[in-house]
Amino acid sequence: MSGKSKKGLFFIIIFFIAAIGFITSLYLKSWWPILTALSLLFIITPRWWTILILGTGFAFYLHSGWPLIASVALFFIGKPKRWWPIPTGIAFALVEFYSFYLSDRPLGITRGYTVTGAIIEYLIAPDYVDEMAYWQIYEPIIDWTIALITGVVIGSFVSSRFSGDFRLNTVPDTWKMSMGPSTAKRWAWAFIAGIMMGFAARIAGGCVSGLLISGVIQLAPSGFIFMIALWIGGVVTTLLFYRSNVITIKRE
Repeated sequence: MSGKSKKGLFFIIIFFIAAIGFITSLYLKSWWPILTALSLLFIITPRWWTILILGTGFAFYLHSGWPLIASVALFFIGKPKRWWPIPTGIAFALVEFYSFYLSDRPLGITRGYTVTGAIIEYLIAPDYVDEMAYWQIYEPIIDWTIALITGVVIGSFVSSRFSGDFRLNTVPDTWKMSMGPSTAKRWAWAFIAGIMMGFAARIAGGCVSGLLISGVIQLAPSGFIFMIALWIGGVVTTLLFYRSNVITIKRE
């Protein structure tokens, strides 16, 4: 198939998805089919025009200009594969501000995993959950923290697609050089590390987002202690876990 034929087929698929979403929205008298179709188009082809169309669609649905403003911002700042520390810090500050403004809570992601565990356990043994004091703090209710986890996953995927950095890679190059190409070994260690980090976050009362970032922003001593401990633990673990020939200091 020639390049022009592929391009023509590509636009036919895009038109078909948009048409199905539009017709379904008219039939159901609901915005969700067309918004879902526009979101799918953006994931398939993350171009500047799909960003603006998606932002415009959500702006009309929510009767607010913020989605369109966000799409324009993504158009200008979402393309680089790497951000400088200053704009990254400003972006974190804005996220924290809206977290407090919209939910009256600091940003935190591991709480969502805890709530998910509470929901799963409630489905299996509801009487036990009702009697357990820990689940009185983290009630088995779908809340904004679960939406945050979903948003982080989807946002990371969309960002990598838009920047052109997305690729399926089960074993990172640094890991492959140090620990070998085994996918099973990589996933096993990632699973173990995830459990350890989640357990540690619950003991500490927060994670990198909930304790370090949110804590430091509020000038909480626990946030600074967590920051120092995280840095020391990360350096020591890296030196012990990886071979010295794959660890480099890169200046830019």
